[in-house]
Amino acid sequence: MGEKMIKQPTGTTGPSTDALDGVSEWVLILKPEGIVEWSNRAFNEFMGGQAPGGTQWNIRHLFPADSERVMDDIRDVIGTGQLRSGIIHPVQGIDGERKVIRYTVLRHKDPALDTCVIYLYGLDITDTIEMEELKKTAFSQIEKNIEQFAILGDHLRNPLTAIVGLCDLLEEREIAEKIQARAREIDDLITQIDRGWIDSEKVRNIIRKYYDIGAAGTHELVARAIHEEYIALQKKAGETPETNLSMRPWDELPRRLKESNLRQVEDIWRAFHTINCSIALSTDSREPLFAFTESEVEFLSEREHEQWMAERLKKGWVYGRVRDDQQKIHNCIIPWDQLPEVEREKDRNAVRALPAILAKVYLKIIRLEQGKY
Repeated sequence: MGEKMIKQPTGTTGPSTDALDGVSEWVLILKPEGIVEWSNRAFNEFMGGQAPGGTQWNIRHLFPADSERVMDDIRDVIGTGQLRSGIIHPVQGIDGERKVIRYTVLRHKDPALDTCVIYLYGLDITDTIEMEELKKTAFSQIEKNIEQFAILGDHLRNPLTAIVGLCDLLEEREIAEKIQARAREIDDLITQIDRGWIDSEKVRNIIRKYYDIGAAGTHELVARAIHEEYIALQKKAGETPETNLSMRPWDELPRRLKESNLRQVEDIWRAFHTINCSIALSTDSREPLFAFTESEVEFLSEREHEQWMAERLKKGWVYGRVRDDQQKIHNCIIPWDQLPEVEREKDRNAVRALPAILAKVYLKIIRLEQGKY
């Protein structure tokens, strides 16, 4: 069952398959016995090819370990007419890979033909489940590390105070002054430890406040921040989640979009290094925002456009004067110097906005010493 199979199944008057073929969730239209009559592009990409032996997909192909549980849900929907939503099942794909799927099942009945079909909408939430587990483990480790910072500072400073006090009782003032000088050096080191504890506490609060994730990689923090800015810009342009499927919260994005965003951030990192810059934690809100030179803006904008175009071409997109996402046609898949000025300025503005976007998650761009990256 390839991507060309988008014909409306016979005997149904439900939603148009043309519309369903463009959504990022995978959509199946099933016969009551669990045979797949139609599947959309997202499902076909997820499964990666034809059903075994060239047969039609069915529930037992898709959920070999849990097919009866899924069929029970389908029978329940057929019998009651009530949709089942938010159902989460671990499933096993054709290649043996385990996934966690959240799906909704609903019945469509045609009274005139006395027939019914089942619509199954499924979303791969494996990444979300795994991230939840990582949150618990990583955040627990952060708590332990911060506690150790505090304990270490107390253990060192308390006896040091006693030593300094005893120095006042020494008759040999030269020895006492040497001891006090050493004590001041040690106290400076302890102060640095305290500052580290404070910074760690700030980092923990930042992570908790903005994303509720424990020690997530900085790449993901930046990807989330860029995605939030993208959603805000699309809202200003009048777009909605219904007209633009990429306007979902980060945790609800399909894996392919998350991976695309993370690849973009990785390339931003590499691009920063080419202009001798990097990203660091910012704990001072009064610090002025970083500003690129105009030549840096032009360089980074062109680089980002070329990377975007290469990724699109790799995925089968082609140039066309009229954009058509369903057919993978885009009017901007052309070299930078041929791009209309209005489109180039959009890319430049995206680069200029990066310092402010990073500041929202307490990160900043810094210039490195020559050769320090």
